[in-house]
Amino acid sequence: MEYDALLKELYGLERFGIKLGLETVRELLARLGSPHEAFPAVHVTGTNGKGSVCAFLDAILRAAGYRVGLYTSPHLVKFNERIRVDGRMILDEDVARLYGEVKPHMEAMAAESETKQPTFFEVTTAMAFRYFVERDIDVAVVEVGMGGRLDATNVVRPEVTAITRIGLEHTENLGKTIERIAREKAGILKPGVPVVTVAQPALKVVQARAAELGCPVTVVGRDVRYSRTAFDLQGQDLVVGDGASLALRIPLLGSFQPENAATACAIALAMRGKGWELPDEAIVRGFENARWPGRLQVVRDDPVVLVDSAHNAQAAGALAESLQELFPETKVTFVLGVLNDKDLAGIAGHLGPLAARVIATRPKTPRAFEQEDIRNAFNPFAPVDAIPDVKEALTAAIKNAGADDVIVVTGSIYTVGEALELLGGWE
Repeated sequence: MEYDALLKELYGLERFGIKLGLETVRELLARLGSPHEAFPAVHVTGTNGKGSVCAFLDAILRAAGYRVGLYTSPHLVKFNERIRVDGRMILDEDVARLYGEVKPHMEAMAAESETKQPTFFEVTTAMAFRYFVERDIDVAVVEVGMGGRLDATNVVRPEVTAITRIGLEHTENLGKTIERIAREKAGILKPGVPVVTVAQPALKVVQARAAELGCPVTVVGRDVRYSRTAFDLQGQDLVVGDGASLALRIPLLGSFQPENAATACAIALAMRGKGWELPDEAIVRGFENARWPGRLQVVRDDPVVLVDSAHNAQAAGALAESLQELFPETKVTFVLGVLNDKDLAGIAGHLGPLAARVIATRPKTPRAFEQEDIRNAFNPFAPVDAIPDVKEALTAAIKNAGADDVIVVTGSIYTVGEALELLGGWE
């Protein structure tokens, strides 16, 4: 089967939707020899920042000499981004081979019962874990897909778990309050396993679950403190520590990234407390080398073009704060495409006041808001044009921009992915 046809078949599994629960993925993994039991992991959940934390930690562990598997979702441009070992994306031929190995088990399970039909994410998770075993990794860094308690990744054997900042998301699946969502995310905690989280309204929920399970808790902002000492369009300087302090340079922009970096540092310190060899110099070098495309990333100068995967109101607020820091006197042209299960009014409330112009667009997914919806949300703040295709919208924004203008592509990782496919900078 040609690779594109194979991916089309794999993506076709999305028609089975989101199925929260572990019974199916456990059976699928058991049929594959239980690869998830063969390696230790760091398991990371949260609403915003979990991908950045995973990217930072992956870089730290590799800088210390460990062979690291990284599993994240969704991807920006290419499926292969989801599964990496030592920073390198899985090859097309390995994706094809692994899918070929998983497919007979998937079909056998589906034949037994419709309720056993594995979903896209369950199959992808099984492929990733099998690949990690093949590549003989020392440790996996695993990002939760949705929630935590019933997410397909919640079968790993964690050395440390982490919960980043929590906001309202996927309320139809996880609950309609921060507390309820926090309980779902705290479902990744395991008896006695250290947990790292951040000072936030949901902290009491996390601490209560940790106390039930006897998990040592590290709270970023309380036990591990951080401060930003400088920033520019090339990166940020931080001081992070739990007593003794580390001076760090991170290449990722945004006022929200220092907390993510401190969270990754706290995870590294927790692992060091369990015997992992993570010297300070490896932590410093790891942060310097970390990459996580699509997160307040400068992809072009003259005019300046940034992309940011802010996909909900909380993330839009963080993006707005960062833009005000980086460009305090400049109004921004937004190229914006948003998925229709998000708080569009909340996103507009944060980004609208910074807008000189908005180009409403629509990423190639049936889940996106129509341009007219975006126009209605942003009309109180700035002129809104509608260009359905993301690449055409971005091209028009660049063509009409002056040398001192700033263009920001945002609203969804799907929107950002299509922009990066045009401009590069995602590999």
